[in-house]
Amino acid sequence: MNKIILSFFSIALFSLHSTSFSAQWSFPAPRGAYVEWVAQDAEVNNLVIKARKFSSKQDMESVLAFYRELWSDNYAEIDYGPWRMISAKNEGLMYTVQVQKSTSGRGSFGILGVSDIADKILSDDFIQEIGKHFPKMQGSEVVSEMKMSDPGKNAKTILLSNKYSVASNVSYYKNHYRDWQVRSDQSTGFTGPHTLTFTNGRKEVNLVISRDTGKTNIVANVVNKEILKW
Repeated sequence: MNKIILSFFSIALFSLHSTSFSAQWSFPAPRGAYVEWVAQDAEVNNLVIKARKFSSKQDMESVLAFYRELWSDNYAEIDYGPWRMISAKNEGLMYTVQVQKSTSGRGSFGILGVSDIADKILSDDFIQEIGKHFPKMQGSEVVSEMKMSDPGKNAKTILLSNKYSVASNVSYYKNHYRDWQVRSDQSTGFTGPHTLTFTNGRKEVNLVISRDTGKTNIVANVVNKEILKW
């Protein structure tokens, strides 16, 4: 789910004219589609996002045609791997439809997303805030940060990378969380992935550290059952 949601923002910087529809945190699904929520209260890179997934008997081109008509030519389209994405911006909100052919060869499926982009996405301060409070080795680059809220707990997933080895990153996090309980510590080889789980009361940090094409990638899932908001 995270990879799908993150791909919404590959077109978030498109400059689009205002559309004629009223800005709101919902928009029509393709005609006759089955729709269900993926995320009703999430943040990706400090941007609020709501997402629904859909499946339709209509083919991908029919779904795209529906949104081209709905958004009256004030939209942008882009290919993203097997996905076709169409998006419109209005009053600080980005409306995104991400669709591809059904694996059965008939119909289509995809994601309907609404995100709060506003003007802050263009500022250096905004970018620097992403993953600001998560521990990381010097020079690490934060790729994304996603926050989710559920009854009784909050969770966030942070993706980052750096030039250091898997072993160096493992050593860093073991030292950083040295006062926490180690629930899991598993390695599958020199280049990883290496998984770590630390707990401290009702807080838990899960890490997957792996090496790929000259860099080390860290996926961190942080769960906090003690607070209502981050």
